[in-house]
Amino acid sequence: MAGLILVAGMSSGAASARAGDPTDPDTAQAQQATPSDEIVVTARRREESVQTVPIAITALTAADLAERNITSLSDLTNSTPGVAITTISGGTLTNIYIRGQAPANTTNDLNVEANVGVFIDDIYQTSRNTIDLLSVLDVGQIEIAKGPQSALFGRSTFAGAMSISTRRPSDQLEGNVQATVGVDQDYRIRGSVSAPITDRLAVRVAGGYVTYDGFGENSGDPGDNLNGTKKYAFTGSLVFRPTAEFTARLSGFVSHSETELSSVTPLALGAFNCGSVNAATGLRTMYCGELNANKVSSTTANAPNTVADARQIALNLNWVHNGVSVTSITGFTEAENRTYNDYDMTAGGTLFGVCTLGAACAPSGAYSRLTRVNLLSSNRERVRTFSQELRLQSDTRSPFQWIFGGSYFNSRIPLAGLGIAADRTGLAANERLVQVSQITTPAATGVGAYDYTANPFLSSSLSNSLYSSYSAASTETMSVFGSLAYRLGSVRVTAEGRYNIDRKRAQLYSVSNPLSQPGVNQSIDGTSVPAAGAFPVASTPFARTFESFTPRFTVDFQATDQIFFYATAAKGVRSGGFNTANPVSATGILADEVAYDEETNWTYEAGVKSHLFNRALLFNASVFHVDWTNAQVSAFTLNPTAVNPTRIVRNAGDIKTTGAEAQAEVTLSDYFKFGGSVVYSDPKFQAGAYDGSIITQCVIGTGASATAAPGCPDVILVTTPTGTRAVTSLEGKRPQRAVKLSWNVHAGVEVPLSGDWRLAARGDVSYTGDAPYNLPNTAYFGERTLTSGRIAIENDRYSVALWANNIFDVTYAVNAIGQPRAGVPFAFSVPEIYLGEGRRVGLTVGAKF
Repeated sequence: MAGLILVAGMSSGAASARAGDPTDPDTAQAQQATPSDEIVVTARRREESVQTVPIAITALTAADLAERNITSLSDLTNSTPGVAITTISGGTLTNIYIRGQAPANTTNDLNVEANVGVFIDDIYQTSRNTIDLLSVLDVGQIEIAKGPQSALFGRSTFAGAMSISTRRPSDQLEGNVQATVGVDQDYRIRGSVSAPITDRLAVRVAGGYVTYDGFGENSGDPGDNLNGTKKYAFTGSLVFRPTAEFTARLSGFVSHSETELSSVTPLALGAFNCGSVNAATGLRTMYCGELNANKVSSTTANAPNTVADARQIALNLNWVHNGVSVTSITGFTEAENRTYNDYDMTAGGTLFGVCTLGAACAPSGAYSRLTRVNLLSSNRERVRTFSQELRLQSDTRSPFQWIFGGSYFNSRIPLAGLGIAADRTGLAANERLVQVSQITTPAATGVGAYDYTANPFLSSSLSNSLYSSYSAASTETMSVFGSLAYRLGSVRVTAEGRYNIDRKRAQLYSVSNPLSQPGVNQSIDGTSVPAAGAFPVASTPFARTFESFTPRFTVDFQATDQIFFYATAAKGVRSGGFNTANPVSATGILADEVAYDEETNWTYEAGVKSHLFNRALLFNASVFHVDWTNAQVSAFTLNPTAVNPTRIVRNAGDIKTTGAEAQAEVTLSDYFKFGGSVVYSDPKFQAGAYDGSIITQCVIGTGASATAAPGCPDVILVTTPTGTRAVTSLEGKRPQRAVKLSWNVHAGVEVPLSGDWRLAARGDVSYTGDAPYNLPNTAYFGERTLTSGRIAIENDRYSVALWANNIFDVTYAVNAIGQPRAGVPFAFSVPEIYLGEGRRVGLTVGAKF
C-alpha cells in the first residue's frame, strides 16, 4: 500500500507530497526536507511537512480518498475521528464540528458564521448548501486543521479550517478516467486531462458526473429510494510562468446537484416521556432517551428535488525575488440553492379538522369534517462573494521568518427565506384547518385550535412554496495579519495575529398577516430576489461592526530528525450578528433577540509528532484545553405569544473542553501496515449557562418557586432584558451534536502479482459515540461502529477495485433536529431523525495515461 496513511487526530501521510509551485523557495525546501511518504501542507500559509507543522492536522490526498472510499462529506466524517459533519434537507446545510465545538447556525441564515470554515482553492465558501462536491470535483488534497485558525485563515475558523485544493496542471501530457457501478443505481464517471500548451503555459480540465437512486425506503413511493442524487461539476486550471520568478494560476469550477428528499422519521408524539404536560393533549412535551432511525420512512411522493448550483473563479499570483515572495489571491463565488423538506414527514399528510368560518376559525373553531394535508418546507438562498488577499512573506532559509498581509471580503446574500407549501386541494376559499388529535382517532366533528403553521401557507401546489418574509444581508470584512518566527537551534518561537473588522448589515422584508390567514403570503420565483413591494413591510435596517484581534503563540522543538514537540495557545473569535428569520412583533421574536454578541475561545494545546524505529512506527499525540466564552447556540424565541417560531441564535454562556488525541501507524513490512487513531473531547457548559427557550417544556412554576419538570435539568433564575426568569440550567451539559469519543483502526496489505501488477487491500473500522440532540441533553443519537473495505488489482496505469462502505449494513441516526410541526401545539418540538447511509457496494475501474 503506497505510503503511510495517518488518520484524523494529528496528521496524514500520503504517497507523495502535494505538488507545489517549483518557483517558490518554500516549496523546494519543503519537498527537499520532506520524506517521500509524508505530505506537504499549507495550514500556516507556508508549505511545510505535515510532521513538523505545529498544528493538529488531517491531510488526505486524492489517493487517500480513493483508498478509503470517501466520496462525500458523510464518508469523510465516518473515517475521520474528531470531525463530525452533518447535513439535512437533501444534503444541504452542511455543518462541521471539530472537537465537539458545535456551531449555532440556523437553517436559513448564512450570515451566521460557521465554526469551521471551508475553503476551496483558498477561497472561503459562504454557502453551506453547495459544498459537498467530493464526488465530482477534481480534488487533489483535503486539509483539516484543528483548533482556532483565525490568525492566518480569518473568517469562520473559530474551531478549525477545512481546505480543499483542486489539482494543478502538470508539465507533461497526462490524463485519467474512472468509472463506477454500484448498488442502487450508483453510476459515476470522472476524468481529467492536463497538458502543457507551451513551455510557460499549462492547462488542466476535469469533469465528474454522479447519479444515485439513494438509500432508505419510502413507504409513500416504494419504487423510489430516498436520498437519491444527480450531480456534476467541471473544474479547470491554467498556470502561466513567464519567468522563473512569477507564477499565475487561474482556477475555477461549476457545479450542479439535484437531490431527493432525505430519509427522515419523526418521533411519535406518544413516545414523549418527560418534561411538562401539555394541557391540550395530556402528553409530555419532551423526550428522554435514544433517538433511533428507521430504514423505512413515510415521505411525500414526487416532491420537488433540492437544487444547488455553485460557481467559483480564483486567481493566484505569486512573485518571488531574493527570498521574498508576494502573493495575491482573488476570488469570486456564486451560489443558489432551493431546498425542500417534508415538513409533516408523512406520505399521507397531517390530519386536520376543516372549519368553514374563514377568519372566525381563529383562535379555535368548529370543524365539520376531517382531511389530510401534505406540507413541504423550502429554503431559498442566493449568495455572491468577492475576496482579495495580499501577502508578503520571507522564505524559510533564514532563522527569522515573517509574513505580513491584508485581506478584504464582501459577502452579499440578497435572498434568504424559509417557506412552506400546504396543499389546499379540496379546500374551499372559506375553509381553514384546525388541530385534532395526532395520536388517537379524532371525532368526525368537533372543535380544534386554529393551525397557525398550515393556514397562512395554503398553496395550490407543493412545488409552490409561500413565504411570509425573506431577509437580505451582507458582510464586509477587512483585516491585517502577520506572523513572526525565529529559530534558535532546534527551538522555534512563532507569534501570529490578525486584526479583523466585520461590518454586518441585514434587513427583513415581510407581509402583514397578523391573523395568519391564507392568500397573503407570497411565492418566490426560483432564487430571484422578489420585486419591490411584493413583501411590503421592511424592517429597520440592522447594522453592527465587530472588531477583534486573534493571536496564536507557538513554541516547537525538533528534538531529533524524527521527533517533534510543539505547544500552542490560540484565540478564536466568531462575530455576532442578527436574527432575521422572523420580524419583531407580538407573534414573532422579541426586540432584544434581534442581535447576538460575538463568542470567543482560547485553545491551549501540546503535542508530539514522531517517526520511530527507522520509520517503522509513526506516533502522534496531543492534549488540548478550550475555554469557550459567550457561546452562541441555536434556540427558540422567548416570546410566549410567538406563532410558528423559528430557530434563532443567542448567547448561552461559557463552555470548557479538555481532550486528547492519539494516532499510530505501524509498518511491519513492505506488504503490511496497520494503524489507528482516537479522539476524546468532553465539552461542557459552565455555571450560569442556560436555555430559556424550553421554559414551557422544562420549567414548572415561576420565580424562586419554579422547579424542573421530570427528566429536565435543574432550574436557575436569570435576569434578562424582559425581567427575571426561571430557566433551564445547562451546567454540565454538552453542546448539541458534540461527540465525546471516536476512533478508527485500519489495516492494509499490498502483494506483488505478475509483472508490475499488485493486489492492494484495506479495511477500516470506525466508531463514533453518541451526540446530544438538544441543549438539555435529554435525548441523544448517532452511536455507531462502521466497517468499510476495498480490494484492488492495479498497476501504475490501470486499476480495478471492489469496495464497500458500512459492510454490515448498520442502521444509525446520522443527525436529528427538532422544530414545531403543523397539526400539533407549538409546545412540541418534534425530532426529525435522519437515517445514515446503509451498505453501499461498487466496482470502480480506472485508467491513466
